[in-house]
Amino acid sequence: MKTVLVIGGGVTGLKASSELAEMGYNVTLVEKEDYLGGQVAKHKYYKLAPDLRLAGEVIDPVIKAVENNSNIKVYKHSHVAAVSGNAPEFKAKIKNSKGESEENFGAIVVATGFEHFDPTVKQEYGYGRFKDVVTNAEVEEMLNPGGPTNGELKRPSDGETPKKIAIFQCVGSRDRQVGNPYCCRVGCVVSTKQAIEIKEKYPDSEVYVYYMDMRMFGRGWEELYGKAMEEYEIIFTRGRGAEVTLKNQQLSLRAEETIMDRPIQHSVDMIILAAGMAAGEGTIEAANVLGIKQNDYGFLEPKDDFVSPNESSKPGIFIAGADKGPMDIENCIVEGAAVAAKVASSLKN
Repeated sequence: MKTVLVIGGGVTGLKASSELAEMGYNVTLVEKEDYLGGQVAKHKYYKLAPDLRLAGEVIDPVIKAVENNSNIKVYKHSHVAAVSGNAPEFKAKIKNSKGESEENFGAIVVATGFEHFDPTVKQEYGYGRFKDVVTNAEVEEMLNPGGPTNGELKRPSDGETPKKIAIFQCVGSRDRQVGNPYCCRVGCVVSTKQAIEIKEKYPDSEVYVYYMDMRMFGRGWEELYGKAMEEYEIIFTRGRGAEVTLKNQQLSLRAEETIMDRPIQHSVDMIILAAGMAAGEGTIEAANVLGIKQNDYGFLEPKDDFVSPNESSKPGIFIAGADKGPMDIENCIVEGAAVAAKVASSLKN
């Protein structure tokens, strides 16, 4: 029975590993961090869209399925330093603080996920200059009772609860100036979810969402958008944020309202930047080590988007999840199961 190497311990890699192990394959899972769960664990996601379901109900069973399966060997705080050979005979060097080991594999799955766009690139929004300009990932951590603020939304500048909050969509997405013309796919629904969470916790707060287009294509997403407007009175304004400044110790935003074609300027207590998805360092490193193709934006490129979406440009090396492009958690888990089936089929041939 061939052993499968899975690179990446986020939701996709975890699902792929557990599915392969259940089919009887031995799996070696390599994760660069000292924890499993990817971005969900890193940013302490509390609730997931569109159902506001607790993230732990989704991610914890997937982690336990890996940790409790004797067919899976997990290397944390490790990376794949080199790979040689061809399918179905690969040899990989795995490095960590304890040293280096070399193992043989019949197939390789790359599930290195994504990283959030660095909003300091958009200097006009003031991230890194103004303490009360934060990212959607940082808000996820705040809203989690186990997070740094014990579940309370707090202004970093003074620890006070903000009363007026603005959310800027598409930060680092659909933006040719920063080289990311693609949609991040999940920004609209995550911002809508966070706006609802804020209003549920602080009913007297005012929440404003500035968007280019509301792309609510997923299961239950459009319904969540309607609920946000009708039940929670969240104010959605079609127009991209243009600039953030600090006046009299308060944030002042300028935006263009594109429906009425007029400028908007007003003061708020906090601004949340919905930072998009970008190809992470782990994805770029894996592509270089394995010699597989990336697209123009750094994501991994399938052999054929339509008929071979989980095959890389190199036989025996498979790709899945958000390392191929922006993807929500639900579909990342589906991808993990799909790539496991594809790997199993290839090893039987």
